[in-house]
Amino acid sequence: MADLIDGLRPIPAGLFRDIRTLTLHWAGAREPLKAVLSVLLAVTLADALELDDLAWAAFSGYMVMRADPSEATQRGLMRIAGTLSGAAFGVALAPVIADQPALLVVSLFIATWIGIFGSLKSRYSYAWVFFGITAGLVMTEALAAPDNVLHFAATRVAEITVGTASCILVASLFSARRTGARTGAQIIANPAREASPAPRVLSEAWFDAHWVLLEHATRSALAVALLPLVWRWFEIEDFSQTALTSFVIMFVPDAVVRVGRHRAIIERMTHRAAGCLLGSGVALASLSALGDTLLPSLLVLSVGVWVGYHVQNGRNGVSYLGTQFVLGLLITLVQGPGPITDITPGLERFVGILIGAAADCWLIVSWPLKGDKPQ
Repeated sequence: MADLIDGLRPIPAGLFRDIRTLTLHWAGAREPLKAVLSVLLAVTLADALELDDLAWAAFSGYMVMRADPSEATQRGLMRIAGTLSGAAFGVALAPVIADQPALLVVSLFIATWIGIFGSLKSRYSYAWVFFGITAGLVMTEALAAPDNVLHFAATRVAEITVGTASCILVASLFSARRTGARTGAQIIANPAREASPAPRVLSEAWFDAHWVLLEHATRSALAVALLPLVWRWFEIEDFSQTALTSFVIMFVPDAVVRVGRHRAIIERMTHRAAGCLLGSGVALASLSALGDTLLPSLLVLSVGVWVGYHVQNGRNGVSYLGTQFVLGLLITLVQGPGPITDITPGLERFVGILIGAAADCWLIVSWPLKGDKPQ
């Protein structure tokens, strides 16, 4: 509980300091403008193609954006590759697990373990993140709607591709005056490793060098794999956000895992929940005050993405909260063509985040790694 409070305490001051530095001058407004244009283009194209979930296209248009077009392109290609491979993995197993909850648990464990460990050890960590995310989402869809799995997987790949392509196009239209912008919004941030002699895989030396990472991947996989029991207990119908939260929160750099900094994971939990609540709250307040017509919604969406991206790139310790603010805003405002008639998506995302965070908290407490316990 103390760690949760510690995670929440710096948020107000950090947000205030970031928002104070908002500017409309070109140098400070350029990067947020790129994110806004990318999201708007992604939503427009996804709507024109009649894709199912415009929010996923908007997510990709936002999350892939980087100051350097080459970095955005590399990140986007990894996002597409991870999504495509994860979708294929989930579709291949769907016929087997559709009527077998026990096999779903095992499959979720395997996919999550591969995604977590791959993100910790591979230079293509961002691709492994989306392999695990997409495989888990497709397999949970197999439990919820077995006949819809192939359509779900195909449209998810299309949504990610449309959003990523929109981002790369917008990024390419702006000349990059600075490169290598790295923010706290990155799901994983493993730097390129220097070449060094490595122990043979699965040898005793290899296990000694990787044991903490193996433990972290295993407990993270358990947090996701056991969720079907929670879903059945609480009779949850839309459980994608629960799985997604349990999965994403546990993605931290391998250096954090090795030194046992569980507070970094707790901080991600609190920032994810607080950011989503703020984003959804702003969206709902705007709908109440301005109505659900197109122009006011576009205005709120643009301003929200602008502010969220500015916070995401800030240096006051609330970068991840800025990311989650935008995602909460998008999932509430971007639901498809026509006016918004249902606030359920935003509420479901928040409830799913709370349940997923609770699952991770339980695993951290019941299976502490070396250095996790307070000294």
